[in-house]
Amino acid sequence: MPDNPHYDDQETRAAEAREATLFEALRARLAQAKAKAPYYREVLSDIDPAGITDRAALARLPVTRKSELVDRQAPGHTLGGLTTVPDGRLRHIYQSPGPTYDADGQGADWWRMARGL
Repeated sequence: MPDNPHYDDQETRAAEAREATLFEALRARLAQAKAKAPYYREVLSDIDPAGITDRAALARLPVTRKSELVDRQAPGHTLGGLTTVPDGRLRHIYQSPGPTYDADGQGADWWRMARGL
């Protein structure tokens, strides 16, 4: 059993520091999605990712509902333009009973759940 019961120092940092790091990562993800994914280029067209610096700005971001995915992911548009890489570079494409599709990309912790497990 390790001496430190925490996964790493990120677990014990101040709430303000954690939130600042999360917003920094969100801005990077939004910029990447807007640059590389047709769907996000469209829905984020009037949004500057650099301006997402607090919870009020976060609340103004558009929300994509699962019901919208069914129409976007129509035949011939399996992932509806929501991914930043070509379908051929994905490890798997899962079909849920929804019927919607989910992408599984490259990398050991693609869904970023390792920290929580």
